[in-house]
Amino acid sequence: MSVEVSLNTPLADALSNVVQPKLTEIGWNTGGLDDSALGEYIILMLVNGKTQDQIAAELSNDLLSLGPDDTGATDFAKWLFEQVHLLNAQTNGTTAPQTQQASQGQVSATHQIGEDQLAGGDGENGASRTPDADMGEAMDDVQDGAIPTGPKSMRSAFRPGNKRLIGQLSKAMDRSGDAVLHRVRPQQGTERINTHNRQPPKGPRNDQSRIQRLPPNLRPSGASNGGMPNGGMATPLMNASPQQQMALFAMLEEQARMMSQIFSPQQQSGLPQPAINPNFRPGGQGQYQQSGRSLFDRIERPNQRQNGSFSKRQHNNKADLQTSDHHMASTGEEGAQVPANGDVTSSMEVESSQKSQFEQSSDTICKFNLKCSKTDCPSRLQRTYATAIPENVFNSGVDDVAVLGGGITGLASAYYLAERLPHAQITLFEGSSRLGGWLRSKQVDVGSGKVVFEQGPRNLRPTRPNGWVTLDLVKSLGLEDQVLMTSKESVAAQNRFIYYPDHLVRMPGPGSSLLPTVVRMLQEPVFKGLLRAAVFETFRPVLTDLQDESVGSFISRRFGPALANNIVSALLHGIYAGDVYQLSVRSIFPYLFHAEREIRTSVGAAYALGFSLRWPQDAPLEAEWARARPISQRTQAIRDSSVFTFKKGIGQLADQLETKLRQLPNVSIRLETVVDQLQLKRPSNSENIGLLARSGSGQPTKESFSHVISTISGKALYDAARPAPSIYVLSQTPAVTVMVVNLYFSDPSVLPVRGFGYLLPRSLPFEQNPERALGVVFDSDASIGQDDIPGTKVTVMLGGHWWDGWQAYPDEDMGANMAKSVLKRHLGISEIPRAIRVGLQKDCIPQYTVGHHRRMALGHEALQEFQGRLRVAGSSYTGVGLNDCVRSARNVVASLVEGRHQDTGLESFARGNGPILSRQKS
Repeated sequence: MSVEVSLNTPLADALSNVVQPKLTEIGWNTGGLDDSALGEYIILMLVNGKTQDQIAAELSNDLLSLGPDDTGATDFAKWLFEQVHLLNAQTNGTTAPQTQQASQGQVSATHQIGEDQLAGGDGENGASRTPDADMGEAMDDVQDGAIPTGPKSMRSAFRPGNKRLIGQLSKAMDRSGDAVLHRVRPQQGTERINTHNRQPPKGPRNDQSRIQRLPPNLRPSGASNGGMPNGGMATPLMNASPQQQMALFAMLEEQARMMSQIFSPQQQSGLPQPAINPNFRPGGQGQYQQSGRSLFDRIERPNQRQNGSFSKRQHNNKADLQTSDHHMASTGEEGAQVPANGDVTSSMEVESSQKSQFEQSSDTICKFNLKCSKTDCPSRLQRTYATAIPENVFNSGVDDVAVLGGGITGLASAYYLAERLPHAQITLFEGSSRLGGWLRSKQVDVGSGKVVFEQGPRNLRPTRPNGWVTLDLVKSLGLEDQVLMTSKESVAAQNRFIYYPDHLVRMPGPGSSLLPTVVRMLQEPVFKGLLRAAVFETFRPVLTDLQDESVGSFISRRFGPALANNIVSALLHGIYAGDVYQLSVRSIFPYLFHAEREIRTSVGAAYALGFSLRWPQDAPLEAEWARARPISQRTQAIRDSSVFTFKKGIGQLADQLETKLRQLPNVSIRLETVVDQLQLKRPSNSENIGLLARSGSGQPTKESFSHVISTISGKALYDAARPAPSIYVLSQTPAVTVMVVNLYFSDPSVLPVRGFGYLLPRSLPFEQNPERALGVVFDSDASIGQDDIPGTKVTVMLGGHWWDGWQAYPDEDMGANMAKSVLKRHLGISEIPRAIRVGLQKDCIPQYTVGHHRRMALGHEALQEFQGRLRVAGSSYTGVGLNDCVRSARNVVASLVEGRHQDTGLESFARGNGPILSRQKS
């Protein structure tokens, strides 16, 4: 029997009072001022109907990163549901179900409270029991007021398995209800009063989660109990194989060398000497002359002969060993040199703004600097991971990974794999002759200078969280100094237009005054009926039984068809080039869908009450940013901008990724190679993904990989994996074709207005848009600083869903004439452009039509057939924007490295993993 608990009810208030003490008791809270976050999130999961298993899984995997053998989350979830049923019985006067039944129910709740506060008990299993029940008397008799047996002092609740006297003593000594300043936490060894605000919890105490993550043969024998029986920890290497022991010794040797470089003679003055073997200290007493390769190199790159000769891979590694030490200092924005022996953070990252008078040394720590900011440093990704156990000890099953597709998602996936799995072999397959996918920037010479034309995405929004993920990638690639920002006060950010019915209409937004905006909304036909629809939206009926519907249908039902046809359709033309009556509201505008479905009220009321969507998969990312050290002023400025791009165009991001990947010996890039077949192979004792790849010469080759990350379209993946017909649903995501026409005019003032550009709605009369244009971007205002010479640069976008079903498309000359006709009719531009570039992008933007969420959920189940060996990422699944693609690449690599075998790249569509709608506290 399920118990439903609503917000602001006695049961909810009762539940809220017990979760925090319980979290503190088991060590998931710190006793600080920010301890309510985890408890509130647990309550939100109950509110949204999470089951016991789902809550346990989310706590164990996403929130606390517990080990696979740690049962803390399962025990807590069991206790949680027992409390819900017990407190429901106490607050609502119902009968509490049995413990076994309560642990399996589904609860919708907000907060929880412990039985020790309402029932006077302190039972470990969450059920308050009386001594009389244990003496054979019926529990109902006790609850009905029957005269208890035994002394009164012995009738309070006790812990199962303990005698009454022992239970009384335990209760008397319990200090969990004391104030924080008066509480002494149980520790091993010396204890102290917790009078300070500790850091957010990072898992169970005694660091059990880290122990549980170790492979079984490296795990201490007493790890399950926190250590050896006598309280000491077991030796980690007692059960390790000789190869693993040698790998650890190699790591220790390299770590000692790194420490000797950090503590250079200049830095050692006034500091205690580190405990380093003198043989590892440069110039130290007893230093030996090393001959040949180091122990680390001999372990990581043993000489293996194949048919009397070294393998090709060993030859590459040997060449890599000859790379000399690299720089330690880098040049900051102002040209200030970072000293070679300046202050270094705990993550070995050299801060570009630091200054020192220490002279630079030939010995450097650059190869240990995981985020070196010098763009020409060849060792930034050639990591030795000297400060950690080699990753192949933990990820022994990830030997070689194939990445299908060389677009931005594929490049980012390969880059993240190289970062986190430096010992795995990575092969990137791309069917065309170039990398970068739809990122197509080109510098065009117009005689007196060069201009940058964009045929694909042209700028990025630094929105949180996906935009910040891309910005982190930009920073790690050393591209921050190449960023061009558009501020929120610029004309491009404040002036955005819609053309309707025969003129440009400025949309409300930043920099708009209230009175002119209201007047414009009352006068302009494009806003007809909008104010009235907003007022009466509260009184419209709410539909909660729909699984999905089109954006146009939802907006028309809630606000009227004028808003859907005149404004929302234009917005979707600019983002998806799609039809407002075909695209899914659940996938495109999840807030609108969940606000009506879950709050059962109007969308406007949900927004006014402060409800927002929280995605569970964002929690680890937010926690990582919270723990990060302060960011630079440059990064903060980019985050605060409206949009940003690069000096050589958005394609510079793909070019830099390609450059970094080609420098790595464990990354292979194969252009003009198409994967024709993909299937799960089952050899004697292992499972791999078999590929049949066909190169440009037409010669098919059979290859095998431990894992595959597919960033190609769902249709292309299905065509390659035909032996798995269950993934047919992934091929049901259509795509539209867009023609992009770039034009450059010598006159800098040819435009009648300045701004980002304008979009064309579906309701625009045909005579005003016979070319079926989608919109026009004023690149001269949107991307200032890319071109060498002054002038006006615009981009006209044609086609999209208007061209659905077309078998043939306009050629370049016809496309150029169509673009010039649009500009002349709408903007009055009759000047002949000095340069034109036309590109036809076939099937470039996937369309998340109605039912997309359901199809992806089925796709997630279908991909389970590959047992974690095949994962997907890219614009066909979780977002069409560049930021969405980078985020999906990061997520899929993280799930692979962390060993989440049930993940497929589509796990966010699985039941129980959707967004949580919650109200922000004021």
